[in-house]
Amino acid sequence: MKTLVKTFAAAALIAVSTFAMAAEGPGAKATKAKVNLSIADFALEHYVAVTTEGESAGVEHLFSADFNQKIQATNAQSNSRSEVVKSLKKQKGEKLNCTVSTAIIEESADYM
Repeated sequence: MKTLVKTFAAAALIAVSTFAMAAEGPGAKATKAKVNLSIADFALEHYVAVTTEGESAGVEHLFSADFNQKIQATNAQSNSRSEVVKSLKKQKGEKLNCTVSTAIIEESADYM
């Protein structure tokens, strides 16, 4: 009788934990914060927040897979997408003392 109770208790625990994990979804703890980048205006606002206000949520969604940053200075530099994302994540929480103004030259739902 004790063995039967233990078996049912173990089966119940397995079932409950399975349903709890399924409700969270695969990799729920490892998911990144969702940022609405559905239109260009939101993406631009988020990019400004990342670069000036120390936001780090959704940084990896700002740039396409083939993104490459080129900086023209005394020594020309080129940074891959992963290097730029890593650099911006390091700035998490750092707020710059600056004022940002933007001027939209051309606008569509997909680009600005």
